[in-house]
Amino acid sequence: MAESKPRRPILAPRLRSLLTWIAIALLAFATGLLVFNNLVMPRLIHGVGQVTVPDLTNLTFEQAEQTLRPFGLQASRAGERFDTVVPRGFVLQQDPEAGSTVRGRKRVSVTISLGEEFSSVPELFGESLRGARILLERAGLQQGTVVQAPSDEAGEGLVAASDPGTEAVLQRNTAVHLLVSTGSGPESYVMPELLGREIGGVRRQLEAMGFRIERTGSRTSVGTIVAQVPAPGSRISRANVIQLTASGRIIR
Repeated sequence: MAESKPRRPILAPRLRSLLTWIAIALLAFATGLLVFNNLVMPRLIHGVGQVTVPDLTNLTFEQAEQTLRPFGLQASRAGERFDTVVPRGFVLQQDPEAGSTVRGRKRVSVTISLGEEFSSVPELFGESLRGARILLERAGLQQGTVVQAPSDEAGEGLVAASDPGTEAVLQRNTAVHLLVSTGSGPESYVMPELLGREIGGVRRQLEAMGFRIERTGSRTSVGTIVAQVPAPGSRISRANVIQLTASGRIIR
């Protein structure tokens, strides 16, 4: 009886095929991992969605929103502030700053200008100089030149008037000039027209009012007044000397 040949294992080819596929899969995984780590990840981290923030100055809030939209950015109000340069309603400041590189879908905070701040001149009449200065500072204004002059309306050392006057609207830090009273000044009068009047009666009337009369020319105490100093309409006080010239006779 002939001897039977030993049978070769049937699973050997299948095992080699399986091992081959596993090796190919591992190689593909390693290659993919290498590509992902070296090419894809850097792009995801550094490149994809990365934008440069545009300059929003000299734009209104609505214009800033429209400017940011194509970049995938959104505008948000960070507040408002007075400014002497940027007009009211325009972007005064932004964060992040223009030119900054940011990821997409990020908010850009903007501060909107309220424009130049204005103040009203407070009521200063009757205030002391110190009190007027405090009121001006509270209103955002400054004390300007102080001029002293007699006043019958305000007591000595008190504010009689301001320039500009009460409730005038001014830019912040504008100087307001003050008129401070030195007390009541001497009484003043308007010089009347005396020409053609009899000098004796005029003289007695003016001297009774406290004026000093001086005769000129012929120095006569009678007659019609033909010249006078000060001239009619002049502002005079009792300290003034009134000079009268008479004709020496009554002129009719």
